[in-house]
Amino acid sequence: MVESLALVGQLGFLVVGGAAVGFAAGYGVDLLAGGRAGRVVGLIVGLASGIWSAGRQLMRVIKQHQGDRDP
Repeated sequence: MVESLALVGQLGFLVVGGAAVGFAAGYGVDLLAGGRAGRVVGLIVGLASGIWSAGRQLMRVIKQHQGDRDP
C-alpha cells in the first residue's frame, strides 16, 4: 500500500517537474529572444518529457513485479 502511494507520488513529481523545467527553459529563451512562444513550447515539451519519463518508470516497476511473481 505504501509502495503504491510512493510510486504515485514519484510519477506525479516526474510529470510536474518536467513541465516546470520545460517552462523555465522556455522562459529563459523568451527573455533572450523577446516573445511568449518559448514558454508555451517549453511547457509542452517539458510535459511530454515528464509523461515519457513517468511511463518508463511505470514500465520498469511493472516488469520488476512480474519478475517477482514468475516461478
